[in-house]
Amino acid sequence: MLRKCSLWIVAISLIAAGIACARGNRANPSESNNPTRIPPTVTLVPTPPVPPGDPGELPPETNLRELISYANWMQPILTQAGVILERDGQILKKAEGDQDAVLCTGQLATDNDTMKNLVVQVRAIAPPDKAQAIHDLVIQSGTAWTEALDEVDRFCDTHNPLHKVSAAVKFWEAGVALQDAGNRFWLLMMAEGVEDWVQR
Repeated sequence: MLRKCSLWIVAISLIAAGIACARGNRANPSESNNPTRIPPTVTLVPTPPVPPGDPGELPPETNLRELISYANWMQPILTQAGVILERDGQILKKAEGDQDAVLCTGQLATDNDTMKNLVVQVRAIAPPDKAQAIHDLVIQSGTAWTEALDEVDRFCDTHNPLHKVSAAVKFWEAGVALQDAGNRFWLLMMAEGVEDWVQR
């Protein structure tokens, strides 16, 4: 069973809006006696956005300035990813109750291609040193999501229910990585904000 994955303000602010924003998720897989039934996917729960800021308002040599600049680079990508994740989440919600036809309309395949391109764009961005681990988690989350959609595509081709199980695992992995990235970015922004305030 696939449960709606709503995202992070970008995922979505995948961190970015906080990265401009940060959205978190909570994994809640359920058990079933039917090994081919899909466990629920991760539901992403929004966390408070980081207050907006202009890097130009900060001293030139601060980690906080670098983080805000990084967030500004990431935000449009994550915003687009957020639209995809929300739409896909609605499709996955409709797939509950073995309504497999909604998985194979072609929309998920189209979104998969777009998401793969967004992951490439994220890889091309060089994050600040302190945000490298967070950046890697964002890439890991996006990659896991596309791998999950690859499994859905294989299911549509073969109707082998094991591909649905593999997809559920990947959706869960994507949510966990996103949750971790969001939490880390939020804590990092707070820590750097306090440090910047103390140094003024």
